[in-house]
Amino acid sequence: MPGRLLGIDAGGSGTRAVVLEAGEEIRQPDGPPMNALLTSGFAEQLLSIIGAVGPTAAGIGLPGVHQTGQAHELGQALTRQAGCPVHVTGDADTARYGAFLGAPGIVVIAGTGSVALGWDGERFAYAGGHGFLLGDEGSAYWIGRQAVRAALRWEEQVGGSELIYGTVTQVTGPDLEVLIGQVNAHPGDRGRLAVLAPAVTAIAGYDPEAQRIVRRAAEHLAALAESIRRRLSPLPVAGVGGVFRAPALWAHFTDLTGAARPLASAAVGAALLAAACTPASPSASCSFHGRRASLSG
Repeated sequence: MPGRLLGIDAGGSGTRAVVLEAGEEIRQPDGPPMNALLTSGFAEQLLSIIGAVGPTAAGIGLPGVHQTGQAHELGQALTRQAGCPVHVTGDADTARYGAFLGAPGIVVIAGTGSVALGWDGERFAYAGGHGFLLGDEGSAYWIGRQAVRAALRWEEQVGGSELIYGTVTQVTGPDLEVLIGQVNAHPGDRGRLAVLAPAVTAIAGYDPEAQRIVRRAAEHLAALAESIRRRLSPLPVAGVGGVFRAPALWAHFTDLTGAARPLASAAVGAALLAAACTPASPSASCSFHGRRASLSG
C-alpha cells in the first residue's frame, strides 16, 4: 500500500499508534488517554501525534464522537491543521476494520468500557456503548465495581469473599472507606475501579465469587454480540480489548460466541481506514456509523 499511513487507536487507558509503510507495521510511542466527551484538549494531542509522524494520511478511532457530523467535522479540522487527509471515526469502527481487515463481522470491545459493532457488508448495528453510568457491562470498570461490591459485602458479613476483599484492598489500599470516598468524589475517574480487573480475573480459578464475576462479564459481552447477530445475521465475532486477556473470561466468551482473536489491531484498522477513505480510493464502509455516544474507551 503506497504512502505512509498513520493509525491512532484512542481509549480510556491510553492511545496506541502505528505507521504502515512499505509493508511494515511500525509501533509508535503510546499517547495519553483520550475520549471526545471526557478529555479536554484531545484535538491538540492528536495533532501532536500526527505532526511527529508526518504521514501521507491518518485514521483515528476515537471514543465519545457521538454522531456522524462530529466525527466528520473533527476530521476536516485536523486535515486543515495537519496538512494531510485525516479520517476520524468511532473506536469501535477501527477495531472492527482491524479485526476483520474490512470484511463483515462483529467486534466486541472490552476495555475500560464495553461496546460492540457489526457490519454485514451493507448494514451496521451497535450494541452497548452507553457509558459507565448506564452500561459498560463486562468491562474492566464493571469487573472492578463488582469486586468492590463483593469486598464490601464480605466486610459487612453479608456475602462476598475474603480473597476478593484481600485483592481489592491490596490494589486500592487497606481502607475501603477511602476508596468509597474517592469513587463518589470523582465518578468519572474510571481507572480507580478498572485497575482491579486484572487482579480479579487472576484469582477466578481459586475463588468462586471471582469466578462468578468473570463468567457474568463474559455473558454480558456475549450478549452484545448476540444482539447484533439477531439484527444482522450470524456473523463471525472477534474480541478486542484488555479484558479478553484473562484466559477464563476469554474461554467462556468463546464458548458462547465462537469468537476469534482479531486479525489486526484497532490501530492498524485505523490506518487501513485512512487508506480506504482517501479521495483516490473511497470505500462504502469507510464512513462513521453510530447512533449514540460510544463511551467505551
